[in-house]
Amino acid sequence: RLFGPAARKADAPSSGAMLPGECVTSASVLQSKSQLRLGDGLQKSGDVVTSHFAGTLNTREGEAWLDVRSHRYIPAVDETVIGIVSEVHAENYNLDISAPVKAVLPVLSFEGATKHNRPKLAVGSLVHCRVLKTSSTAEPLLTCVDKQGRAGGLGVLTGGYTYQCSTHAAQRLLSSAGGKALEKLGESVAFELVVGLNGRCWIDAASAEDQIVVARTLAGGGALY
Repeated sequence: RLFGPAARKADAPSSGAMLPGECVTSASVLQSKSQLRLGDGLQKSGDVVTSHFAGTLNTREGEAWLDVRSHRYIPAVDETVIGIVSEVHAENYNLDISAPVKAVLPVLSFEGATKHNRPKLAVGSLVHCRVLKTSSTAEPLLTCVDKQGRAGGLGVLTGGYTYQCSTHAAQRLLSSAGGKALEKLGESVAFELVVGLNGRCWIDAASAEDQIVVARTLAGGGALY
């Protein structure tokens, strides 16, 4: 989905908004590193504290944690997800969709795909998919076509910036309130957004700077909706 155009930069996000892999710069955290207790979503390596997930940083004396909800996704039929190719086989791809097990995407599950004319994916490729089938005894089955056999916005995602949020945050972004908030954000910065119900979000914009502005704003979610 596209949002924009941009007339000015988005306002700076809340200082509590964190993206995966970012270093914590909060003064209250830095001053108490030696006796710091870390909670959900944070890890310490040497003198550096970094975030595991996207969320809002919370601190109090001697403690720091990210406000995140469940990152575990339970696949459901017809839900759309963003998967990362983890294995490539002759007849299918295995995708990480943040579920307890890897999902399977047949190589011909793209609009117009044939044995000799189909997307060639590599390990690490991002794919926007629909959950076609679930089972307690087999891996979830994915497809990149809708019920009419068309792509309908599904398929390979290239470029852009991807981050992981909670499944709850993804649901909020896809709600009517989230849609209105995203339209509002689009008045400040033009961007394209794909949200997977597995908590994986893909953002594309005119520049890497704009991508990070949007990601940080969404990661701080409470300021949006």
